[in-house]
Amino acid sequence: MATKKISFDIDESIFQSLGQRFPDLPGKDKVAATLAKLALTEWEQWFAARLRPNTIFQDPSLYSGKRVTRGMLFNQFNLPYGEASYLERVFAEKELPDLSQATLGKILDELGKQVDKWKKDTDRKPDQEFTIEVDKLGQRLLQAVMQKAKADGKDMAPAEHSLNVHGYYNYTFSKEEADTVIKIGGQFKEAYGK
Repeated sequence: MATKKISFDIDESIFQSLGQRFPDLPGKDKVAATLAKLALTEWEQWFAARLRPNTIFQDPSLYSGKRVTRGMLFNQFNLPYGEASYLERVFAEKELPDLSQATLGKILDELGKQVDKWKKDTDRKPDQEFTIEVDKLGQRLLQAVMQKAKADGKDMAPAEHSLNVHGYYNYTFSKEEADTVIKIGGQFKEAYGK
């Protein structure tokens, strides 16, 4: 697609405000340019009577692939807490398959590394346990995996500990439980990718 380069001046206060909305992103000039491009694209779609399918959270150089939380919306974008909570749920439903696939990938990666390290250890203990830390989405996914394992006749009774940081949990698995989570979790992850 052919492109056209344009430049324009904005008030310094607008530039500073945009920088405050995105404190975790480096290169404020690039952030401002990305937002300007996105805004022009959105307005053109309005003028042409088309839908507005994009958000700042879908732009690859801004927040694509990151979880939209009510804390982010409340603190960075000054949205009222109730509205931020609603938007968090909307984004979670929309992006749940991708987030679930990524979260399962992290869980399987962490468990897999621990199991592989244990297999290579010449002094390994047969009763070795494997612990991973997950957020609330990871907890829900692990519970779904364990329910499937139970339905398949597998014994699953891992230790679950709520951490002091709200919304995070530790799960401790035996070797057999870890193998089961890796196997069934892999099937779930593949299903989310379809």
